[in-house]
Amino acid sequence: MQSASQQGSRGGFSRLRRTFGAQQWGIIVVLVVLVVILGITVPVFLSPRNIRNILQQVSTLGIVSMGMTVLMISGGIDLSVGSSISVTAVVLGVMLKAGAPVAAAVPTGLALGSAIGLVNGLLAAYTKAHPFILTLGTMHLFQGVAIIITGGYPITDLGDKFEFIGGGTLGGIPVIVILFFAVLAVCFFLLRYTRLGRLTYAIGGNEYTTYLAGIKVKLQKIIFYVICGFLAGLAAIALSSRISSAIPTMGAGFELNSIAAVVIGGTPLMGGRGSVWGTLTGVLLLGIISNGLNLLHVEGSWQYVVTGAIIIIAVIMHESRRK
Repeated sequence: MQSASQQGSRGGFSRLRRTFGAQQWGIIVVLVVLVVILGITVPVFLSPRNIRNILQQVSTLGIVSMGMTVLMISGGIDLSVGSSISVTAVVLGVMLKAGAPVAAAVPTGLALGSAIGLVNGLLAAYTKAHPFILTLGTMHLFQGVAIIITGGYPITDLGDKFEFIGGGTLGGIPVIVILFFAVLAVCFFLLRYTRLGRLTYAIGGNEYTTYLAGIKVKLQKIIFYVICGFLAGLAAIALSSRISSAIPTMGAGFELNSIAAVVIGGTPLMGGRGSVWGTLTGVLLLGIISNGLNLLHVEGSWQYVVTGAIIIIAVIMHESRRK
């Protein structure tokens, strides 16, 4: 007979497997291998300071990716999150430079991100065009708005109180990291334990069947886009606070990186399955690759090559283990 400790360890391992899902283990293997290799070749990689730096760097992408996870599980996609970050940041910057209090600027940023999500949701729900094309259009539209507002110039020195969000600490832990994991916990709860979460998987799995079951699919779609927009607004607050600047193109690349993190983490482009834990592995993979290549002093042009190759290997391992 097995001892209680053996049964407990087996139970713990089973819960861990259920938490991540079989398809995430390939990515976890890649992560572990990368950490070991970088820890050996660049000892400073495993220093507490660098680990903290990695977590700070990935937190903004992580916040955006959580919203993208919810949306992509439902079968949607949003290419405008980067532009949403840019336009939200510059509006915040204008408000703060005009003397508006942080307590007014932050809710405004969240409301603006949600409003952009609402626009995308209405277009996705009430037109027959594919959301990929629709949000490609809104991506350019809102990017143009961000540039028009600032004239193409950055807004700097946003104030110490605002900078605390992205640069402050609580109990030695960066506030931005706490914010990221709080968002992860909320999204996990939403997807795992709420009716909205169950509908996310149902609509992504078979939208027409869900509609026949009496679900207001269009309304649910709008809600998913608003959630994604809200978290893009939150990411804009975190990023502009961290660098104490609002740059009209600061969100460029977040749309593709967030989609990459979500797909690497096991959420297919057609939706129907996925998890925030999988997305977390994708976010960490991208962050560790970027940090490791910088520590190795790899030229920027080669960083794209190496990053792309590692992502391809990770996805192939992911798919082979899933089958």
